Amino acid sequence: MANETEKNNAGKVVSALTVFLSKNRIILIICVAVVVLALAGLWIGLSVSASVTEKNQARIDTLQEQFNTWLTLEDKTTAEAEQAVQDLTTGLEELSKKGNKYPAVKSLYLLGLIKVAQESYQEALDYFIASAENAKDTYLAPLSLMNAAVCYEQLSDAQKALETYQSVYDRFGSDTPEAPKALFNVARLHEKANTLDLAKAVFQQLADEFPSSEYAKLARSRLVTMQ
Repeated sequence: MANETEKNNAGKVVSALTVFLSKNRIILIICVAVVVLALAGLWIGLSVSASVTEKNQARIDTLQEQFNTWLTLEDKTTAEAEQAVQDLTTGLEELSKKGNKYPAVKSLYLLGLIKVAQESYQEALDYFIASAENAKDTYLAPLSLMNAAVCYEQLSDAQKALETYQSVYDRFGSDTPEAPKALFNVARLHEKANTLDLAKAVFQQLADEFPSSEYAKLARSRLVTMQ
């Protein structure tokens, strides 16, 4: 009797499910179609994103090679050289506007280097600041800040230069290879400003934290001289 009851209940469940599927098959088909389309869209989106990323990476690699070629030219005033840097600048400007990933950030950085080579330090500074902001915690961030500090010095703003050098160490600590150089320049600018106690303290910090660095050797030499 119990088995018969279970069979009847099971039959009712199957029957109810069959009726439900029959009545709602259009809705179910639409739902399945929506899911399939969503998954297809996601796959296409990821594929397009990967394709764009690869394309931008290839583009920045090419522009880097063009930059290297231009930078090594002995005479940058020839018509050929000027056309080369114009084309290079245009390409970098276009790529710099394509998001904030590595190719775009590297474009800003290279634009800054071009302006430094042309001694257009304010324009270079603007590019390096933008590069540093977008680079976040990548290796381009401390490099951009170091170059920004150099530009401040060229623009005769020693205080901003000092603050920017200091920000390299404050932001990245010993994680960046630029840290010893940044500290040395902080101490150098303190010495130049005649704030000698601060200069000595930073030179000593450099010597203690990075004893094997070439800048530590220079720092120890300055400490002896400043006695």
